[in-house]
Amino acid sequence: MSAPRTRVTAALSPFAPRRGTGALIRLSATVGAAGFALTACAGGGGQAADRSQKDARAAHVAAPPTGPAKITSGPELDFDLIPGNGKTVGTGQPVALEFQKPVKNKAAVEKALTVQTSNDTEGAWGWVTTPTGQDRLDWRPKDPWKPGTKVRVKGDLTTVDPGDGHFTRVLDRSFTIGRDQRLVADLDTHTLTVTRDGTVVRTIPMSGGEPTPGRASRPGTFAIESQEQQVHMTSASVGGPKEYDKQVFWAMRFSDSGGYLHAAPWADQNGDLGVRNSSAGCIGMSDADATSLFKDSLLGDLVTIKGKEATAELGGPGNGFADWSVSWEEWKQRSALRH
Repeated sequence: MSAPRTRVTAALSPFAPRRGTGALIRLSATVGAAGFALTACAGGGGQAADRSQKDARAAHVAAPPTGPAKITSGPELDFDLIPGNGKTVGTGQPVALEFQKPVKNKAAVEKALTVQTSNDTEGAWGWVTTPTGQDRLDWRPKDPWKPGTKVRVKGDLTTVDPGDGHFTRVLDRSFTIGRDQRLVADLDTHTLTVTRDGTVVRTIPMSGGEPTPGRASRPGTFAIESQEQQVHMTSASVGGPKEYDKQVFWAMRFSDSGGYLHAAPWADQNGDLGVRNSSAGCIGMSDADATSLFKDSLLGDLVTIKGKEATAELGGPGNGFADWSVSWEEWKQRSALRH
């Protein structure tokens, strides 16, 4: 089933700035002058001393702090920053800035941002394009996050000229990585395997996308991007060879092209779960399994879809948080600072 969709200080412990990221630096300058005690006959020394004091006061008066000036020309450009401040997320969650309008000077945006972690996690920025054509900048670790990692995202985009506009926000957001839960949907065995901290905790009978054009599941590794207790799904939203119009419960979205894990009681009634792939691309399971999996999952948990009945088309790493569907070397090439 598918649906649409100023002064710089060192980083405070436990955060350590990543190598190769562009940290915004602002320096504050204060100009000082020394006063001189002068003596002279017939009162001349008093005038000299007064003039000296005035010069000293003038020197101490405000030399404005140096640093990048704010950009205020052109329309205001906004963006969504994911994940939210203070959130606990899964080990596949990237830092993501999704821009509402195209960004021309991508390198300048990267240079203004810093990702700090509590354990020196290696990672890199990469630009992707969403299915709706929006620019998105993600910071993805080389490997899935280690549980318990503290992450902080900082940067002043108000001093960055993105081209044809300006930003108005200074960023300082923190989040935490939770336990390591990963889901693997095998379209060949029709099972969804749930692994937590390296141990298999559940094997769920499931039904994936029917192996026909327009209905097959997309392969790849994604991070869960939303959890919705109820979703209205129709074939009109994505097309396809068969019409459907259903209310779907306990749904977790993993791709912008309409990929979900959700309850599929009709597939249970038809005897499809654990037997055959019959959906329009989603991963369906029983009500009971979908409910408990929904409650046990976090945004950012990794979901892998595999099997010979999958379509060959991923839709690119910007189709949801599919950053994990490309190699680390390929991901690093998506940084604007490498071109």
